[in-house]
Amino acid sequence: MRRRMSRGRVALAVVLILPLAACGASEPKAYGPTTAGPTKTSGPSTAAPADVPSLAAERTHATGAALCNLFTTAEITDRLGLEVSKGTAVKSGPYSVCTWKTTTAVNKRVPGGGIVTITRADGRNYPDFEKKITAVAKTKKAHGRRDLEGIGDRAFALGASVSGVPIWNAATLQGDLMTAVEVSGAQSKSSVATVTDFLVEVLARG
Repeated sequence: MRRRMSRGRVALAVVLILPLAACGASEPKAYGPTTAGPTKTSGPSTAAPADVPSLAAERTHATGAALCNLFTTAEITDRLGLEVSKGTAVKSGPYSVCTWKTTTAVNKRVPGGGIVTITRADGRNYPDFEKKITAVAKTKKAHGRRDLEGIGDRAFALGASVSGVPIWNAATLQGDLMTAVEVSGAQSKSSVATVTDFLVEVLARG
């Protein structure tokens, strides 16, 4: 009796297993690429290979002496309209500054006759720099402030022609970076357009 039951159970198990095996064999046909979701693949690694510099390392902004290398002396001379000497880099508090000065005086009230500067600093210094430039402009009665659209997060130009001497500054805040320029001096080509174009060119070069 027990043998018969065992044989019956075995037969029943075989009967149950066969349909399951048949289903298993046909399963791939039911999940083709048209019904299954797209195959998931691991995305590109965010870590740069050891021998490849990261994007942050590649996109650095010029500061210190590197500011003076953004333009040749001839290019600065062309922008100012007056011949200038080689740029000189200095550190003034939190600001890195490169300054080009005209080689000869063309106005007794403005030694050297003209000046071009590029200033760089951490973006946190932008509000203080703006106040500083505004205060200096007021002492020179240069009140022609203009907000510049489409340059960085915030930008402005400030200046005027004071006693026939154009004095213009422009500055912008880009994230955590502040960049400012000055183009001024007697008989120079300084204007709001000149200083704004120069600021944009500095940003484009680094």
